[in-house]
Order: sequence, then structure tokens, then C-alpha cells
Amino acid sequence: MKIVFIGGVQFSHAILETILNENFSIEAIFSYDKSKEKNYSDYASFDDISKQYKIKHFKVMNINDEKNIELIRKIQPDLILVMGWSQLLKDELLKIPQIGIIGSHPTELPKYRGRAPIPWSIIKGLRESALTFFYITHDVDDGDILIQKKFKINLNDDATSIYKKIIELGKKMISECLPLLESGTAKRIPQNSLDFVENWPKRTPEDGKINWSKPAKEIDTLIRASTHPYPGAFTFLHGSKIIIWKSTLLESKNKEIGKIIHIDNDGIHVGTGKNILIIHTFSVDNGNSLKTMSKKNTGTSFEN
Repeated sequence: MKIVFIGGVQFSHAILETILNENFSIEAIFSYDKSKEKNYSDYASFDDISKQYKIKHFKVMNINDEKNIELIRKIQPDLILVMGWSQLLKDELLKIPQIGIIGSHPTELPKYRGRAPIPWSIIKGLRESALTFFYITHDVDDGDILIQKKFKINLNDDATSIYKKIIELGKKMISECLPLLESGTAKRIPQNSLDFVENWPKRTPEDGKINWSKPAKEIDTLIRASTHPYPGAFTFLHGSKIIIWKSTLLESKNKEIGKIIHIDNDGIHVGTGKNILIIHTFSVDNGNSLKTMSKKNTGTSFEN
């Protein structure tokens, strides 16, 4: 079975590693051009794995460019795997592989479709979600389901922990599916449109801006939804952008919205519209190194 792999993020890299460890043949890898790195917070390079396994590797701006379609057409793959890729595929690509094109979506299709599924699942307070592998068609996220496995979302889960859950689940699912696809015994489960619930919109880094007049619980939810591998929830202090990666809420009466009430070993205690938010981990100006905040900042306020 000849496979073409299309993917550009950390999830993609983990799935590809699993496929190669299972001794399936990958004819070519298509990943994002290096210039796209700034567009994807979980961007991954495939230089290492392509060199290690001596696989043809094409870095592309748009998978639908005619030159890329022609490259894939010449390979004549039996199967195309699209694992962690934001661009929709043209009909010309859909017609190439005999078995089909398999995509992934970290929601319980068809209940939830659309963009930013991990952040939205946290923001909407879901206690359960799923990873779905499905056959890609002309429309978005509506092809027959190949396999779907559910996972729990705990109250303290954040984007980092859910992303890890999805990677581990994806590795198990791809190991289960590839032999079935190769033997022609894989299932196709039509999506029932009557089950469709929501189409989630795209989120941008600006959606992570904190409004301190909101309750601490709502701000903490935004922080958990926006943390690594995503750009992070943010605020401003004395003109510097502060990215907040981890927090907890403290039930306590407060009337000082956005004000740094005090700083101790637990973190930075900040007033909100309801209760207090404790900031545990943050960075300044989107830097990688974590900064400590001096107690002299007590009494100052974050911008709202």
C-alpha cells in the first residue's frame, strides 16, 4: 500500500512516527513551508524524520498548487493521509488515491465541526470529546467515519493535556486502521446530519485577550483553552504584553478589577469581576523564558 502523508503540526509528526514504526511505506511527505511556522503555534518540522527514513519531503505553501497535485499524481498513492492540515483539498486530489483520503478531527463528528476544536471544547465546558478519522470529501468534516474514539475532559485539563491525549489516541487509532485499509476491510460509517450540533468558528491570537471584569472562572477557562501549544491568553502591564500559561481561581470577595492584590509563593493574585485569579506561569512579550514579578508590582493593575 503506497501512502502519501500530508501534515504540518506536532500531532502530524507523532502520527507519522507511529506509521513508520509499524513498517508501513510512506512514499512522500508534504509539510508546511518554513515560512508558515508563524501561522501555526504547534508547527512541526519534518526534516528529521524524512532524513532518517529517506522519504521524499516537499515543503509547500498550498497543497492544492498544480505542481503538488502533479507530484502526487505521479506517485499514484493508494491512500493519502491528511493528519493536522488546515487547507481543504481540491477535487483533483480527492480523485487520485484508490482507497481514499483520510483526515482527522479532534471532535465527536458530526456533533461538532469547524475550527479550533481543542480550545472550543474547553471554552464550552465539554466533559467528553473524541478523535475522529474520516474519509475526506468535497464538503468540510462530513465524510464517512472510519473510526472514532472518545476521551474524557477533566475539570483541570487544558489545551496542553488534551493535545497530549489526542496524540496518544491518534497513535493507537492509526495502528488499528492501517491494516484494515490495506486489506479492504475498513468500515465506512455515514454521518447522520440530524446529529449535527455546532460549527465552531476560527479563533485568532487576539481572542486570547483577557477582560478582567469577567469572573475569575471564565478567565481561567480562557487561559486553559489558550495555553501551549497555542499562543496563550494575554494582558498588558506597563506597556508589556504578559502571556499567561497557567492559573487557578480563588473564591474570595474582590472589587478591584485587574489589580494585582498581592504576590506570594502561590503566584500573582489578581482581582476580577468575581473572585480572584492566581497566575502561576507567565512570560513577557511572548518570550520563552519565564519571568518573575517583583512584589513592587503589588497595587498596580493590568490593562482591561
